[in-house]
Order: sequence, then C-alpha cells, then structure tokens
Amino acid sequence: MDELTKARAERFQDWMSVMVAIVALVTALAAWRGAVAANIAGFEDYYALTASLNAEEALTLSTASAIEHLTAFTQFAVNDELLTQLLNADDAEISETERAVLTAQLEEADRLAATNRNFFPGRYASKDGTYALPREVAELLAEAERRQDLAPQPHLDKSAKQDSKTFAFVQIIIGLSVALLCFTLAGAFHYNRKWLRWSSAALGVILLLASAGAVLYVELG
Repeated sequence: MDELTKARAERFQDWMSVMVAIVALVTALAAWRGAVAANIAGFEDYYALTASLNAEEALTLSTASAIEHLTAFTQFAVNDELLTQLLNADDAEISETERAVLTAQLEEADRLAATNRNFFPGRYASKDGTYALPREVAELLAEAERRQDLAPQPHLDKSAKQDSKTFAFVQIIIGLSVALLCFTLAGAFHYNRKWLRWSSAALGVILLLASAGAVLYVELG
C-alpha cells in the first residue's frame, strides 16, 4: 500500500471515529430526553391518581353534606306542616286542657322547625316542598374543584403523550445503534473493500441524519 492510499485509509478511519462520536452524542441526547419524558409520565400518573382520589373524596363529602341538609329540610318540613295543622286545630272548639296541650305542641313544633331551618341552605328548598339535592351536590363539587384538582383525565392524557415520546426515543436509539454498527464496520473493513466501506458509511450517515431529525420532530412535535 503506497503512502497516498495509506493516508486516505487513515483519513477515512478518522472520519468514522468522528461519526461514531456524533452518534454517541445524539444517542446520549435521545436517552436524556427519553428519560425526562418517562419521569414526566410518572409524575402525571401520580397527579392523575391524586386527582381521582380527590374527586372521590369530594363526591363523598359533598353527597354526605347535601344529604345531611336534606334530612334537616325534611325535618323542618314535617315540623312546619305539623305547626300548620296545630294552628288550624287551635281554632276548633276544644277544652282548656286540650288547649294547653295544643299550645305546648305548637311551641315545640315551632322550636323544632326554627332549629332545623338553620341546618340547610334555603336556596335549595322550593315552595312546593322539594329539595334540590343534585344541584347542591353539583355546586359543592364545583367549589371543591376550585380548591383542589379533581380532574384525572388531563393528567392521563399528558402521561400517554409522554409515554409515546419515550417509546419514540427508544426506537430512535435503536436506529442510532445500527448507525453506530455501520460506522464501526466501515472503519474496520480492509481498505480494498471500498464498496463495503462506503456503503456501510453511507447507511450510517442516513440512519444518523434520520435519527437526529426524529429527535427534533419528537421533541418539538
């Protein structure tokens, strides 16, 4: 092998060493971004679980509170109706003893109605004697949502997106591994096997460029 051929062979090997270093750099970048995406996906899964637990807790507490108010309203309605009936009975012809008992019952019914009136929000009670339980539960949930995260789905969507990015980076790293193999083989082939050397190097360059472009696409897309 003459000096010129030897110099060309050494220069080709130097270039392959440079390409191997570039592949290693791009691989490290892809691995880093893949790890970041995997970490973000893990955090989003945790946030989704927390939001789901918060939602269940908020629904339970809101329903329990609304049912408690409904119970108070029901007791109020019963005592109020009893008070009305007792007032009507007061106009009838009754004895003094019965009137004393009736007065005591009136006072007790009035006291119970006034007491129960303080244990439920009046805006949910209608004039026809019904109580808007679903509306109160919905408003309590809306208030709870302003205080804490109750929506797991957005976090699940973000987690799925990051999982897709992680999988894409794994595929890119596989392509870069093949590119690394091509550059290594190109540098290892005998200088007389030009077709094998240059075809391996060309394939490595194609894979490297495609992988680098894929990294940018996945990261920015």
